[in-house]
Amino acid sequence: MQVQMKLGDMTHNLLQVDDEAWGLYAFSRDILNQRILPERKTEMIAKAIACGKEYAQKIILEYGSTDVRMIAQKLKLKLEFQDALMTGKRVLFACYTPPDKIEIMEEPVRKAAELIQGEEPAIVELFQQAVIMNTILGHEIFHFVEDQFEQEIYTRTEKILLWSLLGYKNYSTIRTLSEIGAMAFTQELNRLSYSPFILDVLLYYSYDSSSAEKIYRDVLGVSSGRCREPVEDY
Repeated sequence: MQVQMKLGDMTHNLLQVDDEAWGLYAFSRDILNQRILPERKTEMIAKAIACGKEYAQKIILEYGSTDVRMIAQKLKLKLEFQDALMTGKRVLFACYTPPDKIEIMEEPVRKAAELIQGEEPAIVELFQQAVIMNTILGHEIFHFVEDQFEQEIYTRTEKILLWSLLGYKNYSTIRTLSEIGAMAFTQELNRLSYSPFILDVLLYYSYDSSSAEKIYRDVLGVSSGRCREPVEDY
């Protein structure tokens, strides 16, 4: 019987995971994962991270601030804060609905901040409730920015060929690149020293600690290079 890990131990280890490993973890959850060669994924991850940071710098330069709430106000985004929305067993943390609405669920953020209070001071400092909230808001702002620059922003213009027939070709964007870009964007905007992907574990832990630990082990598996996935021959 496997002994469940403590949240503090998991958090400490996840803080050591680098950006490329987080990107590969994100890809592992994408339906298109096995259609992309490993070396191309690595290239895409680097470009999506660079894209997120570039647009964060553009926003900071334009508005002269890293205050995500002020930036949301300047962009005329409509913010709604509410308790968790449950869809079956799924917990939603936040949602951007075009053209200008962002919903953030307060309960998961509050629960995560309360849980982390029992950990060592250095970790508590990194994951205060306001920090988590601003991180999530920054992430959703990126999706709004993507809509404004969809003809030129990398996370929307990068596509893969799904199929071709009699001269017809069907291409698809890659949702994971949008998520990686959003994480890099909010990390840059909020001056975080760690990848915001870590919130995938922290926010989920209050609702299902076993599943959160599974995510944790998956991330470390990717980080250590132990997980190798086949690529579809198409």
